[in-house]
Amino acid sequence: MPISPLHNKDVEAFADHSPVMMWSADSTGAREWFNRTWLTFRGRAPELERGFGWTEGVHPEDLPHTLDTLREAHRKREAYEVEYRLRRHDGVYRWVLSRGNPYEAEGQFAGFLGSCFDITDHRANEEKLGDALIERDALLREVHHRVKNNLQTLMALMRFMRRSASQEGREVLDILNLRLVTMALVQKHLHAADTITEVSATGMLDAILPELRDMGLGMRLVLEDTDDDLILPGQATAYLGLAISEAILLFSQGGSKVCHISFEEKGGSQTIVMAGEGGALDDSQVLLGQRLVRQYARGAGAVVDIAHDDKGPCLRLTFPRS
Repeated sequence: MPISPLHNKDVEAFADHSPVMMWSADSTGAREWFNRTWLTFRGRAPELERGFGWTEGVHPEDLPHTLDTLREAHRKREAYEVEYRLRRHDGVYRWVLSRGNPYEAEGQFAGFLGSCFDITDHRANEEKLGDALIERDALLREVHHRVKNNLQTLMALMRFMRRSASQEGREVLDILNLRLVTMALVQKHLHAADTITEVSATGMLDAILPELRDMGLGMRLVLEDTDDDLILPGQATAYLGLAISEAILLFSQGGSKVCHISFEEKGGSQTIVMAGEGGALDDSQVLLGQRLVRQYARGAGAVVDIAHDDKGPCLRLTFPRS
C-alpha cells in the first residue's frame, strides 16, 4: 500500500505540516493516503481510514449525496467539490468542503488528489447573515405596511376636505391626492413583493403603471419591452417609483399625450428613459414638480437629466455602476 501517490518525502512532509486536510484515491475511488492533518482531525489510524473506511465519519444524511458525487466524478474523471459533515475525533460533526482533482501517472489515469477545508464557522456566519436579512425584511415590511395605512388615512382626510373646498382648492387637492395615491401604489407593491431587500424596477413598473393608467391623466403610458432590469433595495425602489410617478404627472400636466418608458445600459451605467410625445414643462412645474423628481431620484441613487426637443420632454434617470 503506497504512502503517497507522489512518492516524494519532501512533498509528504509538506503535506503533513499543512493546515489543510489532504488525501489521495486510486483509480477505483478507494482512498490510499491521508496527511497528518486529516488523521489528527479524525483521530483514527491510517488503516481504518483507507479504502472507504473514511466514509464511516460522514454524517448519514450526507453520505448518499457525497458518494454519488464521488462516483460521478470518477466515472467522468473530472474535478469535483462537495460539502458534507465529517465527524471529528471528539464526536462533533463539522462541515467540510471537499475538492478533488484527477491526476495521471505515466500517461494513465491514476486516481484523485484532494483536500478538505473546515467551513463550519463560515456556514454559521452565512446562516446568521441570512437570519439577519430575514429579520430586516420583516421590519421593512412592517414599516411599509404602516406607511401604507397612514397614506390611506391621509387620502380619506383629503377627500373629506375636498367637499368644502373651492374650485382652485379642489385642483390643488386633486394633484396632492394623485401624489398620495402614487405613494400608496408603490408601498402596496413593496408590501406584496417576495422580498424587499432586492426589488426589480421593471416588476415595480409592471405593478403600478396599470393603476396609474386608470387615474385619468389623459396620457398613454407605454413600458417598452426590454431584457434589461434594475435591481435595487426596497427603499431605493420606493424613491424610484415616486420619481417616475412624479415625472408622469409632470408630462401629463405639460400636455404630453404619450409617455414611453424604457431601460438602457451604456458606459457601465443603467438608465431609465422617459420620453413624452408632445407638450412641454412650464415654469410652474419647474418650481415644484422637477424639484420633487430630483429629490426622489437622489433617494434612489440616480442622477437626473431633463431635456426638451421637438417631440416633447425627455427625462433620464441614470444609476452609475457602483
